[in-house]
Amino acid sequence: MADALPFRIFLASPGDLEDEREVVCACVDEHNARRRGQSSVTYEVVGWDRVRGTARRPQEAINELISESHFMVAMFKGTWGSEPGSPWGYSSGTEEELFTGFLELGRAEQPMRDVWTAFLKHDSPADSIVSLREQMSSHHSVMYEAVADTRELRNKLTERLLTWEVLANSKTPRHIELLPSSGRDVLRAANLRLRGEKLVELGQADAGRIALREAAILGGPGEHLAYARFLARDGDFDGAYASTQHAIDQILGGASHLYSPLAAEAFAAQAGLLRRVGRDVDAIGRLRQALTLLDENDAFGQRVRCRILDELGLAYLKVDNLPMARRSIEDALVVRRRLGNELDICQSLVNLARLEVRAKNLQMAADHADEAVKKLCSMPPTALHANAEVLGAQVRLRQGRPNEGLPFGERALSLNRQIGNRRGEAIALKLLAQCYRASGKRVEAESYARACLELNKSMCNTQGAQEAQWILDHLNE
Repeated sequence: MADALPFRIFLASPGDLEDEREVVCACVDEHNARRRGQSSVTYEVVGWDRVRGTARRPQEAINELISESHFMVAMFKGTWGSEPGSPWGYSSGTEEELFTGFLELGRAEQPMRDVWTAFLKHDSPADSIVSLREQMSSHHSVMYEAVADTRELRNKLTERLLTWEVLANSKTPRHIELLPSSGRDVLRAANLRLRGEKLVELGQADAGRIALREAAILGGPGEHLAYARFLARDGDFDGAYASTQHAIDQILGGASHLYSPLAAEAFAAQAGLLRRVGRDVDAIGRLRQALTLLDENDAFGQRVRCRILDELGLAYLKVDNLPMARRSIEDALVVRRRLGNELDICQSLVNLARLEVRAKNLQMAADHADEAVKKLCSMPPTALHANAEVLGAQVRLRQGRPNEGLPFGERALSLNRQIGNRRGEAIALKLLAQCYRASGKRVEAESYARACLELNKSMCNTQGAQEAQWILDHLNE
């Protein structure tokens, strides 16, 4: 496609490689010109100079640019670079950029496809450069190139650009085992987190829990929040709250600037737990405060902003403030449609369906739920898929069509069990009991209601247990 957007190459290097940076940019321009008409793949080089001024730690904004890049070129020669003020102990900005690239390489949903590291010849390179190269060589963890001069740099990069054309339209996540100069195993923590989340998605909740717990022990706020999400789905709200507090404590200790997407997400996650235990007014206040930690013009923070708006809308629903709930949910949908992320759009559709159920606009609720279910069919199953199925069943139950709601409920139950979402499983069990009861099928209704009662008791969910008991007490009505 002639007008296809170029693939981004993030260029990371210390300050002693100014000439080499110019060579990289010129080489990429020449490659684009040479391949015009032969390949639809073009590249653009980006670096720290593309980051505008920010009140946050500058390296955080640079790392966000890396998260939007498809490839990375990292170069070292004589000097290691200046210390970036990293709470994780990175001793140079280039080191942090390189390890950020490795982290992005392991994330299936991120665009980073490959990281190319070049060590330029120098008579006396810094000890940290020597150590990094030796570690790469001894562990065989990542490919690197030894480069004698700028001419060889141009030749080897040209070969790399041709190789990247093959990788451009697909990604295979790669997990790198490498220690930064601080000795803190940030890559292992991140890889354990990704492994744990994937195991949960594959139905191996116990193994996933072990990996996520270990990731939280080794890692930072992101790993603690991932573990908190698992614990919340498992019904352990006290444990989830404690894990969010660990994340917040690390942020306050310098792991991130307070006015940042990560900090906003941590405080919002804790507020979401307050909502789930009935402290809706407290949750609303904290969620509104979390929004003040985000720059509205920061594109990277928009997805976090939308997730907070989701939580805020649902909290407003719980206190019957439908106008504010609608405003929050619809604001998130507007941003998501602009960004074009289909999975996030489906989340907004599910939330709108919940809103319309509360407003008693049942046909509109059914339309939103059905649209979400249809869109999600082509995506790997997540908790969102189960929530969409739950909404489909709930709407049909309220419309007096309980038999039509049963397939939705069964799919929701299966999905929640697959991903280890005990709280979602309890909701699906209750819904199936309600549908069978409304259909006059007492035996099936009793079976699902008892399973729901026992599951809620095991999670110490008093309200859920009471709702299941009510169904059992009124089976004959």
